[in-house]
Amino acid sequence: MAVPTSCPTIGPKGVPVTSAADALLRDVFATYSGMEALLDRAGRNDEPVLIVVNDSHRSTRTRETLLAISQWLGQRGASCRFRILVATGTHVIADEEQRAFERNTLSDTGLTLLDIHWHDGRDDSRLEVFGEWHIHPWVAQSETIIAIGSVEPHYFAGLTGAHKTVSIGCMGRADIQRNHAFALSPQSDVLRLDGNPVFEGVAKAVRSLQETGKRIVAVNQIVSGEQLLRVAVGDPIDTLYELLPTVEEVYVHKLEAAVDWLELRVPLPLGRSMYQADKALKNNHRAVRDGGGIILDAPCPDGIGDDAFIDLLRRCESYAEAVQAVAQDGYKLGDHKAVKLRHLTDPKSRGVRVALVTRNISDEDAGLLGMRRFDDVGPARAWLNDVVQPAGNGLTIDDAGFVTTDVA
Repeated sequence: MAVPTSCPTIGPKGVPVTSAADALLRDVFATYSGMEALLDRAGRNDEPVLIVVNDSHRSTRTRETLLAISQWLGQRGASCRFRILVATGTHVIADEEQRAFERNTLSDTGLTLLDIHWHDGRDDSRLEVFGEWHIHPWVAQSETIIAIGSVEPHYFAGLTGAHKTVSIGCMGRADIQRNHAFALSPQSDVLRLDGNPVFEGVAKAVRSLQETGKRIVAVNQIVSGEQLLRVAVGDPIDTLYELLPTVEEVYVHKLEAAVDWLELRVPLPLGRSMYQADKALKNNHRAVRDGGGIILDAPCPDGIGDDAFIDLLRRCESYAEAVQAVAQDGYKLGDHKAVKLRHLTDPKSRGVRVALVTRNISDEDAGLLGMRRFDDVGPARAWLNDVVQPAGNGLTIDDAGFVTTDVA
């Protein structure tokens, strides 16, 4: 049976939007008494408040949040001084992109802004030892912190959010690697918080900051496309559990049975590199049958991206070899992506054929990934028709880096 030219399409599910983004944020701040106490104390003590934000690789509505804080302060006649730290984690952001983000997102918000800094976790000498971790000095030294994050399904950390922004986003690379090594655990899975060693490690880092007396308020958001759907303000961990039902409502689809093939669409910003777009495979691999096919449609203007994981793929053609190499050599950041990818594509494991639709990755690199590269979706479908039999039952998933599908 030939691959159809069209098939059912799913994506983030619509939920009632209570109000426009700016009004929603203002209402949340107005009803959260902890924000007033937090900023009043900082203002009386002339203490700079640290705002930690995601970089441009996330779809967080950062600018609207900064404007809402400014307006909220103005309505109360209050004043505070702020510093902004851009939490990049292991991302390396080019100077031009940094300037554009500062210009378009962080400038002219009405806040009294002392300074902006971009985290760089590659050099521990620039970081401060805080408990078990190396962390950005501003996080270690600040008494009052507002962390702005977006909450989406994460294939091994359970959920993204402000808890990761203020911890993983501001840590040294070696500490991030130590946490992410638990991604190889079967307990580290999408939407799982309790018992997930990756999430529990992040939560421990947040709690260790709070235990020293730091006041940390999370502004956690659920964003679908350009629409801000929900906001929760408060404790970084408590707000995750508060938003979890809405995350499941918006992003999770249960299928009656696995399909023959999937078409995963990963637009920008997540589709900027293969390293990021790979999340679509991890979120949705359970929805395709063993021996089936996947079309991964991502522009990848940054190519492979953080390509450390491709070193393991270069050395290990099979899933068994990849598992053995990690056991012998120890975990390196990105190895979990390589191991899980080999498990998906290895004929002796799941044997799923993957077509990569992009013009920004070479055929050779696609081959190392265990994929076949195509310029457009049409030829990719034709190829799947040749290599996947039967291939009549398919599903297209929009925004597949966030949407999660599973078999009920």
